[in-house]
Amino acid sequence: MIGPRLVFVHGWGCGPDIWEPVLEALDQPSACVLDLGYFGASQSDTQQRLDAVLRGSLPLLAVGHSLGFLWLLSRGGWPKGTRFLGINAFGRFAAEDGFSQGVSQRMLARMQTGLQRDAVQVVNNFRDRCGVGPVRSDAVCVPVLQEGLTELMALDARPALARLAEVPGTVKVLAGEHDPIVSPDMTQASFPPGVPVEWESEGGHMLPLTHPHVCAEAVRCMMSQNLENS
Repeated sequence: MIGPRLVFVHGWGCGPDIWEPVLEALDQPSACVLDLGYFGASQSDTQQRLDAVLRGSLPLLAVGHSLGFLWLLSRGGWPKGTRFLGINAFGRFAAEDGFSQGVSQRMLARMQTGLQRDAVQVVNNFRDRCGVGPVRSDAVCVPVLQEGLTELMALDARPALARLAEVPGTVKVLAGEHDPIVSPDMTQASFPPGVPVEWESEGGHMLPLTHPHVCAEAVRCMMSQNLENS
């Protein structure tokens, strides 16, 4: 049986390089790795690459880190049998009525204001919290970073996740018990009961970098399984 085609998307303030250890562990050079453009990559090229895989006949395994998972779920047109793996992921990020576990909208708004004053400081402060190194001041693309924060404030994939969870095996999540960005409470509150969450006891927010073999094994398992209604 031919397995699903792999698509990887990184989170806010990061780039596709976070997937390199996972791809090395998987030995999957043909995987589609998208770049959301926070550091200057063309968004139109990214959309064209996504459109190309969506036009294919094979189902996909869409793997998203942090906002990348929410970004993937907010896109439509997935081939039948497509499944989703979220790493340090969430169904919603920003707090709202009935979702107090999310991050304050005010904090995200302050980050947007800070991007206008000193974008590289905002990005590197965030990256430092995540445990990854800084980027150069000439690398950041402020409009795209602003757009990403708007997505974190507004996107809500919980209705889509509830539908996907009706078919066991369609969605799985890897989470870090010591994630400084996505709290365990946020993780638990933003996914429906039918979505399994695998917790890494020593994991933070960058499981693709710190636990690449765990991420790779989760990818392998999802690639090899048969969905009930696919």
